[in-house]
Amino acid sequence: MDKTIFLGALGVVVFSFPAIADTNSVLAPADELSKSKVSTAIPEAPKAYRRPADWKPTAPYPKTLTEISRDYSAATMLRAQRQMKKVNAVNRAGRYSATGAGMDKHKCPEWFIDAKLGMFVDWGLYSIAAYSPYKKGARLYPDWYEYKSRPEYTAGDSAAEYHKKNWGEDFKPDHFIGLFRGDKFDAAKMMKTFRRCGAKYVVPFLKHHSGFCLWDSSYTFRDTVDSPAKRDFAREMCDAARAEGLKFGIYTSQADEWEYPILQADGSIEMKHWGGKMSPLTPDMETKASGKIAVRDFVYDYIVPQTTEFIDKYDPDLLWYDADWATRATENGSYDITAYLYNRAEGRKEVCCNDRYGKLDPAVEAAFRRKGIKTIGCRTVRGDFFTDEWGDTAENIDPKKWHPWESCSGISRAYGNHWMEELDPSMVMSDKEFICHFTTIVARGGNLLLLVNLDAQGAIPKVQEERLLSIGSWLEKNGEAIYGTRIIAPYSTPAIDYTRSKDGKSVYAIVKKPSRQLKLECELPKDSTIRLLGSSDSLPCRREANRVIVELPEELVSSSLPFVLVCKL
Repeated sequence: MDKTIFLGALGVVVFSFPAIADTNSVLAPADELSKSKVSTAIPEAPKAYRRPADWKPTAPYPKTLTEISRDYSAATMLRAQRQMKKVNAVNRAGRYSATGAGMDKHKCPEWFIDAKLGMFVDWGLYSIAAYSPYKKGARLYPDWYEYKSRPEYTAGDSAAEYHKKNWGEDFKPDHFIGLFRGDKFDAAKMMKTFRRCGAKYVVPFLKHHSGFCLWDSSYTFRDTVDSPAKRDFAREMCDAARAEGLKFGIYTSQADEWEYPILQADGSIEMKHWGGKMSPLTPDMETKASGKIAVRDFVYDYIVPQTTEFIDKYDPDLLWYDADWATRATENGSYDITAYLYNRAEGRKEVCCNDRYGKLDPAVEAAFRRKGIKTIGCRTVRGDFFTDEWGDTAENIDPKKWHPWESCSGISRAYGNHWMEELDPSMVMSDKEFICHFTTIVARGGNLLLLVNLDAQGAIPKVQEERLLSIGSWLEKNGEAIYGTRIIAPYSTPAIDYTRSKDGKSVYAIVKKPSRQLKLECELPKDSTIRLLGSSDSLPCRREANRVIVELPEELVSSSLPFVLVCKL
């Protein structure tokens, strides 16, 4: 397609940070900020996170939604038909049908279960503003900034007044497209850092809820190849990840987008909003949904063809769906896409998909409620691996009923870069807090998909890089107790996390809170010998009530980071 575009740039800015009066160090579970009371003070952002002084309002794309539809809708829908013909043929001939039963037939690959640590690269237009109203202990979602900074959004976590102060009322959500260039983005350097920190797979945010894609998509102009960046960031990350031996996945807002233009029978356009509500095309959509190509069928003219084209071009090892709470899994195309991934990979390589397919059918939801089981759509119900977002599905993840699962969380509570973290390191976990968070997840049978929130121009912020390298150093010494391990009761206690080797010949005690007389709660043979991982010397121990008491030397009792004891069975 002939696609040309547009607008200004955000240069590299050197700035100093003002002091923040309220520092916070506790990272306790909390409801989302929209359910909380927040400070009414509107902060002034550092210069690098405010509107550039010389910026003037400019149309994000040279053509309006109506003009784009006139010139490209017919060809795009024809392309979609050809892609769907291929997808349906592959799925009809393949082992996995595009149904719930087809999804359930697929099993999580062992490489994922063994991996334990992945990198979740959260980067998009929202990274330029890098803000969400802050409340101590609450989950923060800067990656929703484009939506929550709109004047019509009035919930408790609204960023509208902040946006007005720091960016101006005439600066609209899609104006960030012109500033998104990735001047400091270096995929090769990033993937080397991820490998050094011990990661085994990487899942970049390649399309968040606004529909802005970080790859060259044939189904939209709203991507980084057709914007001032003029780069295919997905290709750069895919190639760099594989060069470092990392598996590569895609995060995509598969089930829905905030707005999308839908072509009507008379050739006019109406806007489909999050969840399916329709409204007439209004001028504000030119700076909220710019670059999108109107189609008749949101799912089969756009969503499924776009994501399966991505599978054809980049051959991902993993699909990570989101936006699943808005639409039903049987209606949003997720089964078609996943079946295509499975069938295309069958006999060639092992792939996997998470559990965020969409909402369950009403009868299925009702059956779970009768059993007293809380569900968020298909989460913890269907998927090669289940997902947990800072505890939102924790009550359904039970090591005693183990299923592969993954926690998507970070060294702070922010999803997306938040500029305040650069001022106040107490907003992020310490090395010890972070390692303990990670080992507890592993002890309960899960992986950690660690959020890495890139800054406006694509670099890893210093405080995040420091934590990454710290976990890498710890894993270099203690990785035997992490990679490829399996669960063993009692899994995790406040003082110790337990794992066992895949062959069942070793048990590991990851000690978070050491004491001189350390009691191991797991069952061990009577003639057990205990040693520090990496040492050949046994530690003194004795038995009390069928449990082993280990006498720790002072240097371990006073250790600043968790350490690992190993028992060979």
